[in-house]
Amino acid sequence: MKKLIALSMALCVMNASAKLGSPANVKYAGDLDYKNFCEAVVNDDVNMLKRSIRQKIGVLASNNQGVLKHLTAEGGMECNGFDLVSFSEQRKAANVSKYLAKTK
Repeated sequence: MKKLIALSMALCVMNASAKLGSPANVKYAGDLDYKNFCEAVVNDDVNMLKRSIRQKIGVLASNNQGVLKHLTAEGGMECNGFDLVSFSEQRKAANVSKYLAKTK
């Protein structure tokens, strides 16, 4: 039984270290309230992007389209010095780029 627990723990540690060493490991600076948008691009995760947009309803605008328009507007939020659309293209986040293009 102890060997089984030790083996399970070793596998968890290996999985965790593999994730930490991945190229998607990103360091955030600036306003961390908006880091999920950049993280969604890095992970090419449209669902995470949509959740992040919903969380900003009432803070930035009154609906999803308004929040997205505010974030992608000139002078809007930036990830690594690029606007959200350019950052998604730079990171080759095809799914997020496609979603952002559809909403414009």
